[in-house]
Amino acid sequence: MKSFSKIFVLTTLALAVGACSNIERSRNLANPQVSGSTLAQQVCASCHGGVAGQDNGTSINPSYPNLAGQQAVYLETELQEFRDHSRTDPAAKDMMWGLAATLTPAQMKQLAEFYAQQKPRPNPGHSDPAQVASGQKIFAEGKPTQGVPACATCHGPSAEGNGPIPRLAGQHADYLYKQLLVFNSDAGRETHSEALERPHGVAMDAISHNLSDAERHQVATYLQSLR
Repeated sequence: MKSFSKIFVLTTLALAVGACSNIERSRNLANPQVSGSTLAQQVCASCHGGVAGQDNGTSINPSYPNLAGQQAVYLETELQEFRDHSRTDPAAKDMMWGLAATLTPAQMKQLAEFYAQQKPRPNPGHSDPAQVASGQKIFAEGKPTQGVPACATCHGPSAEGNGPIPRLAGQHADYLYKQLLVFNSDAGRETHSEALERPHGVAMDAISHNLSDAERHQVATYLQSLR
């Protein structure tokens, strides 16, 4: 996976060097004149979805997050973290550090606004009804005896997010579960005063740590089922 990621980044950068002279179709990540919406459709769509202007931000690969309808403030913050290397989880380092390295503040803002304006699509992944029901209960009520607040308190009753708090509805369960594992690992790093992989997600560390692995799967499965 790591080798593939490096090849993908190198290929993308190579495309940027020989990018089309038409700035509205350019893949040149190093050109500050290329708009964020153009980069979204010409570069980001390779992983996050978007063919001929359709389904932009709807990824068919569960390893890559859906971006359609995501909160613009959240997306802009994440892009800044990729660019300044403050987000250090393996997927961020392998896939996004290189891609975000030359983005300007204006391009990051445009990218975030572009995806926030896209219409989220239902996630067709097959879900176990029992897991969905268990995940819904945790999302709505939390696990007070385990020190886990209701997820809906911050992410909203429909998991739509708000500003810096991300939209989770319809997100790939596989991606969500992996991020919960990152937060769980960061909880251990806090104990040993190590650098956190997702420092701006510190509010999630204890929450994920206090969930069992089965419960993390349940919450992720429920969130993917939301429309």
